[in-house]
Amino acid sequence: MILSSKGIILKVFPYSNTSVICNAFTDDHGKLTFIAKGIRKPKNPLVSILQPFNLVEFQYYYKKTRGIQLIKEADILIGFDKLRDNLITITIASNLLNIINRTFEEGYQHPIVFRLIYKILNKLSVNILYNKITYIFFLFHLSKQLGFMPNINQCYHCSKVFTDFAVFNINLKSLICKLCQQKYDIETNINISKDSISFLNLIDKTNIDKITNIETNNLVLSNTYTFLMTFMRSNIPYINNLKGLTEIDKIYYEE
Repeated sequence: MILSSKGIILKVFPYSNTSVICNAFTDDHGKLTFIAKGIRKPKNPLVSILQPFNLVEFQYYYKKTRGIQLIKEADILIGFDKLRDNLITITIASNLLNIINRTFEEGYQHPIVFRLIYKILNKLSVNILYNKITYIFFLFHLSKQLGFMPNINQCYHCSKVFTDFAVFNINLKSLICKLCQQKYDIETNINISKDSISFLNLIDKTNIDKITNIETNNLVLSNTYTFLMTFMRSNIPYINNLKGLTEIDKIYYEE
């Protein structure tokens, strides 16, 4: 049957001499893999439409038991062109797409994550000054939607509310207080400052449209990024193999 979906292009790679295969995260079917036959022929407009970051409306021949869906037509809705003008922003946006592409299986419907990706790309496109905060917003809320973000205000072991720094224990995949940390291998612990906990609470409660109201500093950003990436790596091990993580680290640690 022929379906129509909106989707954000995650990855594109050539197939045969004239075709391409692309992964897209759609609003109604989650991640899907498409094949566009013959689009690498001269003057075919689909070549520019099927590019990473683009929000595209697809018409395609859908079969649930088939791993690759055949594109009938595609039209670009939004290109997010401005995010390509800044090296840091395009590095962050590319890493975001890689995480989504590796995290989600085919056909796992998640409209909230679709809206999250769209809003993040839009925010990166219009305000590059907040790109580091925006990426942290993405990591935090993606983890919440995946269902494994730990309690950021109370100790996992004793339920004490954090009044000072917290400790992320990789073995427990949770935050514990400084007293409980003595019971666990200190080499697997990462300290999270009180300011970083406050920052995470702001990220949790603030609508992305109001993200420019959040004020912080590079020390808090780097500490929060360390926690979130370590946390995601402990829950999604293959993230360690993603391309571009070294470049993301430089953005948070070298500036």
